[in-house]
Amino acid sequence: MSPDNQIINFYETRPLTFVIFGVLGDLATRRIIPALLDLARNGNLPHRFTIIGIDQAELSKQAFQNKTEKNLTKYSDADASTIREFCSNITYLAGSITSPHLYARLKTALSVDAHALFYLACPPTLFDTAAEQIALHGLAGKTCTHRGFRRIIIEKPFGTNLARARKLNTLLHKYYHETDIYRIDHYLGKNAVQNLMYFRFSNTVFEPLWNRHYIEKVEINVEESEGIGTRGAYYDTVGASRDMLQNHLLQLLCLTAMEPPDAFAPDRIRDNKIEILKAIEFPPHSALAPFCVRGQYTTPWAYTKEPNVHPESYTETFIAVKAYIKNLRWKGVPFILKTGKALEKRCAEIIIHFKNCPIEIPGGKPHANKLILRIQPDEGIRLRFNTWNDDEYLLEQDELVSTMRNSSDSSSGPYERLLYNAIIGDSSLFIRFDETEEAWRIMEPVLELIDSEKHKNLVYYPAGSKGPDISMLLKEQADIAGSILQCL
Repeated sequence: MSPDNQIINFYETRPLTFVIFGVLGDLATRRIIPALLDLARNGNLPHRFTIIGIDQAELSKQAFQNKTEKNLTKYSDADASTIREFCSNITYLAGSITSPHLYARLKTALSVDAHALFYLACPPTLFDTAAEQIALHGLAGKTCTHRGFRRIIIEKPFGTNLARARKLNTLLHKYYHETDIYRIDHYLGKNAVQNLMYFRFSNTVFEPLWNRHYIEKVEINVEESEGIGTRGAYYDTVGASRDMLQNHLLQLLCLTAMEPPDAFAPDRIRDNKIEILKAIEFPPHSALAPFCVRGQYTTPWAYTKEPNVHPESYTETFIAVKAYIKNLRWKGVPFILKTGKALEKRCAEIIIHFKNCPIEIPGGKPHANKLILRIQPDEGIRLRFNTWNDDEYLLEQDELVSTMRNSSDSSSGPYERLLYNAIIGDSSLFIRFDETEEAWRIMEPVLELIDSEKHKNLVYYPAGSKGPDISMLLKEQADIAGSILQCL
């Protein structure tokens, strides 16, 4: 990833300021600032750039630079001199996001000529306040008179339900043009997620088979081996459904199931994703229970013992749901979406289960072919197929493996790629407002089920295990499949 001549010339005309709200949080410390360091050392930031960190703690500029330098030695492989030089471009403003005085000070700190990006890495409850105050103080937005571009980057979750997502989008559109709003889902910046479209649409060996005639079911799994760590105050208000299912997993489903775009332009791709989202529906929450498994991790380290988690919390740390898509390509094909914390391994993958071979073959019944698209930790493809064993006169399974990128590769990470795209104005990998609203619409029955059942049907699973049993979702249940399709 390197800038072309046009972008280099563009950089040379104006400096760039990157403002991070919530700069002392885990996201900024471990992801955003290390990504900006990588952009700088790879030549993808202008020579004149400034990073302004904003948080409530009273720190001097030097104290914040020292703290950042120490953190970068932990979260970056850059050498000490590179880190030190990078940190010399960093400054800090202490203040509350709700205080208008903070924005007046920020306005003084910003150069009139600078391009600027405002990254809201603060708690989601403050997104609307920060976005509104930035616009009201003339720092960005429709009425901003600064000569450089001014863009706002918003972390997920975009709201906590459909009503709040619409309210946030209404506020944003009141003050900003949609082209200046970048809703970030870091999964869309991963190499493997981007490659998913190219894998599907540039290989004729698979695209003709990518439909209900050949595919039995699709699994989309995002498993994490760690617990929630220090995120208890946030996580206990959202759970796995809002934290992962509503965004990451639905985005992966869209890229897996969408129709080929007639052009690989940002809005053409997002239009096709919207069509898939509009075709996904769950039955009412009263009929959803057979298609949803919720869980919470317990011993040897229990979720309710984590810092800032209510000791009697019923928040789900695991959820698996079965969904159907109402269109000709996917009619009747179940999509099983699963995500959880404190599981036995860290893994994100899409599993395509092809239908069984329709003919009898000597040596045993053929296994159904399976295509596994691994997103992390090691990006790659595995294809399971049947072969003949001459020695034992029977069929057996073999596997074709292609590892495209492993964990130790130094290729740019998702945040580096997404921040670069935001700087150059490429919105391909970001979420459009109607995507957020459709995703929350889909989630409404799931959220209603969670709110109504609370502890009922919540399965407790040992931390470090495979998680709750979801075999009921994977089985072929024609009677249940028929009932859900009638509900849609």
